Amino acid sequence: MASHKVCLMAHLRYFVFGDQTDWKIDFNGQVYGEYRSEQEAISKAIEDAFTKSMSGHQAEILVRDEKTGKFKVAWRYGRN
Repeated sequence: MASHKVCLMAHLRYFVFGDQTDWKIDFNGQVYGEYRSEQEAISKAIEDAFTKSMSGHQAEILVRDEKTGKFKVAWRYGRN
């Protein structure tokens, strides 16, 4: 009987948060960056996530809405 191995890669999540002119990224509990706009922080998070996802990881960028405080998906990689 054949043995089947399943390789599950970690799902990487980047959380982008801030207000007007002070945006940051949280990845695995480490906060980094001082970005002037939400779009600048998202672009950096996408760049970082895309690089890591090339090893077979799924990646997701979530952005906190300034008004509601809830996170919404801004970008995904490796998922249909």
